[in-house]
Amino acid sequence: MTKSRRTLGLCLALAALASPSFSQDLGGLYSEGVDLLSRGRKTEALAKFQAILAADPTNEAAYELWKEADHQVFLDMIVEGGEYRLVAERLLARAKLGRSEHRNDAGAVRALVSEMLAEADALVRRRTVTQLSSEHGPYAAPALVPYLGDEGDGDRRVLAMATLIELGGDVVWPLIAALGSDHAYQRRNVAICLGRIGDPRAAGALEAIAALDGDSAVVKAAKSAAAACGSTGNGLSLLLADGHNYYGRNASHIRPFDDQNVTWSWDGALTPSDIAVSLFNDQMALGAFYRALDLDAANGDAQAGIARACGSIVAKAGRSDDLADAGVGAQLTLSAAGVGAIDTALLWAVKSDDASAGAALCQTLGSMASAPTSALMAAVAAGDPTLRGEGALALASIATRSGTAAGGATVAALGDAAGREVLRVAAVIDGNAERAGKALAGLASNGVIVDHRGSGIEGIVLVRRMPVVDLILVGDRVTGLTTDQVLADIANNLPNAPVFLLSSDEEFADAYSDRVTGVISDSSDLSGLEETLNADFEGARARADDLGRRAAMALGALALAGHTDCSATADALASTLAHRSEAVTAPAMAALAQCGSWDHIHALFSVLGDSDRSDSERSNAAMAMGPILARSGAAEGVAGPLAAIAANGDESTEVRMAAAQALGMVQTGAAERTQALGALRGSGSQ
Repeated sequence: MTKSRRTLGLCLALAALASPSFSQDLGGLYSEGVDLLSRGRKTEALAKFQAILAADPTNEAAYELWKEADHQVFLDMIVEGGEYRLVAERLLARAKLGRSEHRNDAGAVRALVSEMLAEADALVRRRTVTQLSSEHGPYAAPALVPYLGDEGDGDRRVLAMATLIELGGDVVWPLIAALGSDHAYQRRNVAICLGRIGDPRAAGALEAIAALDGDSAVVKAAKSAAAACGSTGNGLSLLLADGHNYYGRNASHIRPFDDQNVTWSWDGALTPSDIAVSLFNDQMALGAFYRALDLDAANGDAQAGIARACGSIVAKAGRSDDLADAGVGAQLTLSAAGVGAIDTALLWAVKSDDASAGAALCQTLGSMASAPTSALMAAVAAGDPTLRGEGALALASIATRSGTAAGGATVAALGDAAGREVLRVAAVIDGNAERAGKALAGLASNGVIVDHRGSGIEGIVLVRRMPVVDLILVGDRVTGLTTDQVLADIANNLPNAPVFLLSSDEEFADAYSDRVTGVISDSSDLSGLEETLNADFEGARARADDLGRRAAMALGALALAGHTDCSATADALASTLAHRSEAVTAPAMAALAQCGSWDHIHALFSVLGDSDRSDSERSNAAMAMGPILARSGAAEGVAGPLAAIAANGDESTEVRMAAAQALGMVQTGAAERTQALGALRGSGSQ
């Protein structure tokens, strides 16, 4: 939508407001300010915005203003910076306080709607509408939409439509769902309401109705309403864009005060369904992509969008038992989407560093694809270690099934995944590049996997999509958004993540100190993070161990198949023996048995000779040594220590048997062999 159209729509919307909590004067000032800003008269525009604050609007009035205005205007003011940013932030802060928690109380809503429809006094009726808006928001729609199909009682129908229009953005999603009504007259009036509200998020759905509906009156109303919502006329492209915007939680589609714990559907009536907030963007994206398929059943981008959203749900379900059922349904849909759609979705995920969904997409492709795909190759070359590891695992699975060799990049990525001990993952969101650079270097030196974004929006998207984040550093200078907005989004979406503020401004730090875990004034000194960095992030360890375990198993399978040279990863595999859990060391030693060399015997001996390790782990070390010793030729000095362990009655039978087998595979001289056999004399063999 152009700025001139946006301004005109804003003026019309504001002109309709007359609630006791909202002043026509405030609406006039705001629309004048937007108009001046769109014409480049910034000084005059700022004076209008400052006059709004000077009028000391109530929190409720600020919320009404925000609700009716184009949200992009607020973002434009924030990006403009200076006094514009201050005005926008103050209005947003008041709006947040003025917005009540919406309640899904059908009885209370019905009572208010009945009261409003029966009331003759316009002022009293107006107060009831305001109460519906502030207390119930979208939950008012199910009680009002039925009146839109009433062809007999025109007065009530008009009042219901006017109320829905008044509720504005809060009821856009329920009304989009109500377009699914089987009553043509009702669909027509729903479309008219959406057109009067003018929310761009409805444009694609309205274009779809205009293209598919069999009733000429509905088609005409939907087409007109779509135009009023800023439609480009191409419903398919609008719906695809909606899907991507919802998936990315873009501010144009998911606003700060939108209800994100409910989705809406039509099943003979308008029905709300509770949903985990973490899945809201995925479900909204799915809705948009499915509507796109209604317009073009063969559209590959829509199919890929569905695959990506399902991959995101699968990944989130893997980290929460409460989402298990959602994860199963999403995995079924993801698999059914097919290799082509999944591959396109993975390519999008790689390009946007979407490691969370990308991991699930890689795993599904690895079990389905018959040959390497372009997206899997891109994943192996990605900067994100999780994407690299999962992409390599998928390619290794394909190579093993097809009896072909895995590429060098795949083998290297598997070695990295097997050998890397990822205990902590951090994100730095800071527009100060020099300060961020120091923080990145300090965190990396402490063994932390860290990623950086200077943009506030990109930073928010990054941390939402990271499979796990153990630490977030947010600077007092963030491009595009304010530090306040970034912190608020993190608090809403990652409430348990430790967040530290990067700022040397004492006043700024003091203002935000109660909203963060701590403040770092000098990013070259991260000693204040010591306790957090040393915390026991068991979930992160478990995920790292699982990736390492699967990578080691894949290397072992590739080496055993004989088509792939995995020797370059042997050092990484051996490095796991000193510090990783047995879940990783067991497959790592099995892989070393296939691709290790004499250089790795010492690391295996360290495990075998360590009485503090489990019998299983020690015997695995001995069994890995055997094939290596058999390949290595003469190995003087090994037979004796192996014989000593095999002959030691204090050792478990499991360990002694494994040591004896390794001893039998040693290629050594006759004298050393005889000496080893002598050590075993009397051990029960005679």
